[in-house]
Amino acid sequence: MEDQWRISKHDSGWKDLFYDIALKLRYSLGDLAIRIDHVGSTSIFGLDAKPIIDIQISVLNYDDIKYYKTKIESVGFVFREENPDKTKRYFRELPGTRRTHIHVRQIGSFSEQMTLLFRDYLREHPQDCLRYAEEKHRLMELFKNERSKYVEGKGPIVWDIIQKAHSWSQEVGWKPGTSDK
Repeated sequence: MEDQWRISKHDSGWKDLFYDIALKLRYSLGDLAIRIDHVGSTSIFGLDAKPIIDIQISVLNYDDIKYYKTKIESVGFVFREENPDKTKRYFRELPGTRRTHIHVRQIGSFSEQMTLLFRDYLREHPQDCLRYAEEKHRLMELFKNERSKYVEGKGPIVWDIIQKAHSWSQEVGWKPGTSDK
């Protein structure tokens, strides 16, 4: 398995990887998944990113994990119970397979909406997209062997972009478009 802890130039094949996985998830989850969206940096055309596909699954009843956990696991993902973020259920790929992050969130929740807004804003604002990519490259150079510092280092630019995205959302009346799958 290739090292995916690096920043890569955007790869148009990431979209196809998302669709392949999302199709399997949609088949397994059916109507339990209200939305299945390609999120994170690989979902933004032209943005350099770690080559890790992030998928957000929005469900109606987030607390009823028994209804969706086994269905996601049947597609080849492992539930990560130790995840400290209480706004999402987190699943990862099976060992030895391509790195993929699955984030299950409550439909309409702040964290679900913020993730989609961040993605949509960057898709529409190439200058901020470039600024974000440059910062990710800089941080990766500084913290190649310290993942937590890399993630922590992105905080200021992410919050700056979120503030801009919030203002933009008010100007254009943003709402999430249709689900990716």
